Amino acid sequence: MNDGTVNKYWKSPESRNRSVAMPERTLDESVAEASAAGTIDRRRFLEAAGFTLSLATVAGCDSARAPDKKALPLIEQPEGMVPGRMRYYASTCSGCSAACGLLAGVRDGRPLKMEGNPEHPLSRGGLCAVGQALPLGLYDSHRLDNPLKDGSNASWGDVDAEIIAALQQIEVSGGAVRMVTDTVTSPTLQASIDDFLSRFADARHVTFDAAGSGSIRRAHEKTHGAAVLPHYLFERADVIVSFGADFLGTWISPVEFTAAWRTRRVPDGPHPKMSYHAQLESRMTLTGSNADERLVIRPEEEGLVLSHLAAILAQRAGVSLTGSELAPAPIAAEQLQDLADRLWEARGRSLIVSASEDDQVQILVNFLNHVLGNYGKTLDMERPSHQQQGSDADVAALVKELRDGKVAALLVAGIDLTHYLPAHEKLVQAISQIPLTVSFAERWNDFAQLAKFVCPDHHILESWLDAEPVRGVFSLVQPTVQPLKGTRSILESLATWSEKPAFAQDVLRTNWQEKVFPRQNRVSDFGTFWDQSLHDGFAKIVTDPVTTSPFDQSAVALFDVAPEVIDYTLILHNTIAIPDSRHAHNPWLQELPDPVSKVTWDNYASVAPETAKELSLQDGDVVRIEAHDSGTTIELPAFVQPGQHPRVLSVALGYGSPGTERFANIGPEWLESKSTVGRNGLVGTNAAPLLVLDDERLLHVRTGVRLTKTAAHHALATTQEHDSLDVPPEVAPLGGERRHAIEETTLVQFAANPKSGSHAHPLGDVQLWAEDHPQEGHAWGMAIDLNACSGCSACLIACQSENNVPVVGRDEVRRQREMHWIRIDRYYSGEGANTTVSHQPMMCQHCDNAPCETVCPVLATVHSEEGLNQQVYNRCVGTRYCANNCPYKVRRFNWFDYPHNDVFENLSLNPDVTVRSRGVMEKCSMCVQRIQEAKIESQCSGEPIVDGQIQPACQQTCPASAIVFGDLNDPDSKVSAAMNTPRSYRVLEELNVRPSVGYLRIVRNRETDTHAEDHHDG
Repeated sequence: MNDGTVNKYWKSPESRNRSVAMPERTLDESVAEASAAGTIDRRRFLEAAGFTLSLATVAGCDSARAPDKKALPLIEQPEGMVPGRMRYYASTCSGCSAACGLLAGVRDGRPLKMEGNPEHPLSRGGLCAVGQALPLGLYDSHRLDNPLKDGSNASWGDVDAEIIAALQQIEVSGGAVRMVTDTVTSPTLQASIDDFLSRFADARHVTFDAAGSGSIRRAHEKTHGAAVLPHYLFERADVIVSFGADFLGTWISPVEFTAAWRTRRVPDGPHPKMSYHAQLESRMTLTGSNADERLVIRPEEEGLVLSHLAAILAQRAGVSLTGSELAPAPIAAEQLQDLADRLWEARGRSLIVSASEDDQVQILVNFLNHVLGNYGKTLDMERPSHQQQGSDADVAALVKELRDGKVAALLVAGIDLTHYLPAHEKLVQAISQIPLTVSFAERWNDFAQLAKFVCPDHHILESWLDAEPVRGVFSLVQPTVQPLKGTRSILESLATWSEKPAFAQDVLRTNWQEKVFPRQNRVSDFGTFWDQSLHDGFAKIVTDPVTTSPFDQSAVALFDVAPEVIDYTLILHNTIAIPDSRHAHNPWLQELPDPVSKVTWDNYASVAPETAKELSLQDGDVVRIEAHDSGTTIELPAFVQPGQHPRVLSVALGYGSPGTERFANIGPEWLESKSTVGRNGLVGTNAAPLLVLDDERLLHVRTGVRLTKTAAHHALATTQEHDSLDVPPEVAPLGGERRHAIEETTLVQFAANPKSGSHAHPLGDVQLWAEDHPQEGHAWGMAIDLNACSGCSACLIACQSENNVPVVGRDEVRRQREMHWIRIDRYYSGEGANTTVSHQPMMCQHCDNAPCETVCPVLATVHSEEGLNQQVYNRCVGTRYCANNCPYKVRRFNWFDYPHNDVFENLSLNPDVTVRSRGVMEKCSMCVQRIQEAKIESQCSGEPIVDGQIQPACQQTCPASAIVFGDLNDPDSKVSAAMNTPRSYRVLEELNVRPSVGYLRIVRNRETDTHAEDHHDG
């Protein structure tokens, strides 16, 4: 075991060669920088401190007595409702176009907690971070209260009258009406749009996605005669090869794909097997970080690699391909041959996907899947996906019409049109000339600022709607609360302006009765079908398959020339936290550390370590990115990202959104507090000006980009080096060794020895002292399968929603004061293009020999009779001894009374969990409120608690089902079985703190381990 000065696992380039014996927490450099930037002399400090103390005294006098509150009983209690108990209603998530199944938890008429619908055929019970954050969006006090006309409040009656009059005039004159939306998976909404537009002589519905899959549909139109997006079946694939498609993170339907991918990633059993996953990409994506093999190439080189694969596999299949001699492949010949061999051996059980915007690249992908016999097996064309239907050609045509002044009415819903298009000023000028502009935005955004009328739609938790994300899978959206604002459903607005006013529920029910019910054969009565579908949240309908043509090989063209290298290539992408600008207003998502970079509250230009060295860049140095062909420039901070191609830059879209100036003073206000927004007054920078819009495509990849370092610096709020788990050499047990927090092996080694990858240690069950915490009843524990965990961070937001974890703002995150009870530690190993990533959820380990319990002078942290480490808030005096003594660094201290002044937003707080005050320590409780609820139910019913009945918030939302919770004293429980598998280990077990949380070792499907010298067999 190497215990010198080089870490095998590291969190950032700065820590790559850092001595492992260094203290894991040092004085935060950002605090020192902040103090140096604004020198505070003694007089100013005393004046401020004295003023603060005097205000605190006055405030204390005013708040000495709690305000009087009145509790009013319900006059007519709804059937089945029990005060204080959560009820769940099946619905559909609208966070993106994936339309995952949702269970909305409602308590006393208040939607509080979102969960995945375990019966849903696509999402299978998982839910992403955006779905978990829906309640905070519902109770957002910045949602519009009523319609606006010219930026001022107006009544629905007045707005409707003016819009109807304008539309009547346009109908008579034959003017052009354009309605722009993001992908509409709702058949009812689509029918309403079609009916609304049908009265006009020149009307068109334009579908515009922030990041679409139009090239896939165009390619299938050329190769199969049908412009469809296949439904990808990752659960059937033994070999997966992805070219830049982040299918575990942001691509098409990540929750569905994660659940499917995970089914083939569990190697347990007498004959362990796993799918093989290769990722060829230029930036480090979440999917790439989970791949068995990751190859770094530029986006322009994808076509050449695919051409080589096509040539090899076509020859094996006896298919003739015309073309000249290919240029050398950008990857090694043995790597190319290995990919071809694996794909050929898995014919009909393989899957190749790509996120390329080049139609010819996608045609090559289609050809390879065709040659391998994957259509109808791992790709479903008969029942395709409806989840991304955006048309770049329609968007380009719309922009031309706007600039030519040919549009008389422009209505925009679901997408911030002007925020996501280049040439913003020209577009704004063109839109200002349109006689009628209408926005359906729930909040102030870029297009809403330009629109003559803003007619805010309901929040999804207030709405009646439906969805058909995949052909034949219909789901329903039902309201969980009466509208909290003066908003109106888009269905009702379109019906009113069509002069056919109707309620949204009636519109939805009528459409299902006329168009959905006749296509099913389960029941003969519509009322029964409707009630059952509403209860289940979805209905599977028999549909006619999409008709396709035989594969047209004439569309295939090989890339035979190596692409030229011109400066840098820029990739503009979406993130897991902010998939589009609608979610930029959600502070839970803004403060969610990016799963790869761990940066919060900002977007940035990711650069490779080689690029950073060449330009003398460090994290936070502001760089200028310039497109040499148009001269467009943006400036934003740099971030050094291991595993990125040296000639590639990547920047996230969705930031710099109007309305995010609201976060300027989020977090505690004190003497040295800093603003959360940037120099532009917003959170992040809008990178859309660097998009390329041609006649048919909106390109997110741009070549020939210059990168220049400026003199400015913008410190990033990143959590990547907070709370590192390093064990000094002198702490290693006698006869044992210091062990990494991450343990891993290869499938070949694991099949030969299930204990491979484990680290030897001499500790046994014999203790020096008698058992301190005998557990004769329940002994709660948790197991986390690191081979299934993708690092998506949905668990983090689920925990925040369930346990009232506060938002602290960018400045406090920089000071290492984030409050999340779970963190997802991301570790790198290897170097350069061979960088490997491991993800590890870390929360309170609920140790049997808990170091925190022995040092608390007031017994605020104690051990329960069921094995939980409990924090008693009203005893805690804030010594922080427990945090200093915790080897896992999972305790969070309330440095301030974090703001809860917004009464409306406070409705998102869970009444079952105490809101902590200043000076109190907090940490993961294993959702003890859920444990207590299950015990009460068990006592009332007389039935014992069954395994799986209790699920902490993190486990319930996990798309990969990587977390198992239960009773360790039950030998038949899933958690006991997980703890007893050969892959099981405990982090820092050599300290003998006896954690109740175990981890299952990572198994990578590789022939050899590139770090074999650091692995030990137990």
